[in-house]
Amino acid sequence: MRVLELGKFYPPERGGIETLLKLWCEGFVAEGDEVDCVVANTSARTVDETLGGVRVHRLASHGMALGTSLCPSYLSAPRRFAADIVHAHFPNPLADLACLRTPKGTPVVVSWHSDIVRQRAVMGLYTPLQTALLRRADRIVVATPNHLEFSPWLPAFREKVTVIPFGLDLARFAPGAFDPAKVAALRAGAGGRAILLNVGRLVGYKGQRHAIEALADLPGAELWLVGTGPLETALRGTAAASGVADRVVFHGDVADADLPCFFQACDIFVFPSVTPNEAFGLVQVEAMACGKPVVACTLRSGVPWVCADGVTGLTVPPGESAALALALRRLLGDLSLRLRLGEAGRRRAREEFASAVMVERYRSLFARLRGPTRLG
Repeated sequence: MRVLELGKFYPPERGGIETLLKLWCEGFVAEGDEVDCVVANTSARTVDETLGGVRVHRLASHGMALGTSLCPSYLSAPRRFAADIVHAHFPNPLADLACLRTPKGTPVVVSWHSDIVRQRAVMGLYTPLQTALLRRADRIVVATPNHLEFSPWLPAFREKVTVIPFGLDLARFAPGAFDPAKVAALRAGAGGRAILLNVGRLVGYKGQRHAIEALADLPGAELWLVGTGPLETALRGTAAASGVADRVVFHGDVADADLPCFFQACDIFVFPSVTPNEAFGLVQVEAMACGKPVVACTLRSGVPWVCADGVTGLTVPPGESAALALALRRLLGDLSLRLRLGEAGRRRAREEFASAVMVERYRSLFARLRGPTRLG
């Protein structure tokens, strides 16, 4: 099967969608498929290379506008790279336009990562293109049922929607894949306190402020923040104002190879994002793969579906520091509950969120769209 992937960027560019795109591409190649992946470059030159068996085409880009690369050659990709299936990733106006130029006989699958949230002001202009894309798509894939339920756009195309959860390479979080000495050293640095972990950019919608405020009611715990961002100074101020500056540890950026040690060292993963900008929360899956309970918020997105309340973690209303503190205090005071939720999370990660499971589900969908006489 020949697959054309239409993405924004490709690793080593970092990001959740970039991580997933690499897993899809390399997963399809591992199953014997031919994969061309078209993305924008970060410079005004085109680079064609083969990485992990994937033919990656980084097309010349001449800057950005409204978060979209100015990359005119992208639009002809479906006609330049013959494919049995075109797999595009929304939101990305370049991919939308390219899908509309895909030959009629070629099925188009759109992975709907999230509704457009940050650029809502331009939706009046963008809606006709979005609608045309949804009409052209043979299948629209969402990562959770909540993506369909809470979207204002997808219910009109409900008959085209399929749920396939995002997956991750969970092997890096398995016992034996990390250095126990590093984990022990991290835990020793907490001086016997319980460790609450958050991983993510320090930006407003991630809600780290509420985790810091909750810490004031949790005297036996400390909060680790892994990540950088424009709100670091403000968050340090929040910690000082809340009287917990000595119990909030800013770890900054952590290398991917070391990140599993942080998940293994923590007692609870806290995920206080406050807006639907947080559409899924892949870091929740990483914590679950390490057997850690999660405390997340009941957003109108896929987040609370990933963190199943009372099954793999606890959920609380977004933006309510007191409710967050109450849930954390409940878990900190009940080791058996933490263990039960953590083990259920490990099981759920393996069964629902492994990259191999995701790839197989997509390949099955692609095969159905190609039809019984065109398999192979």
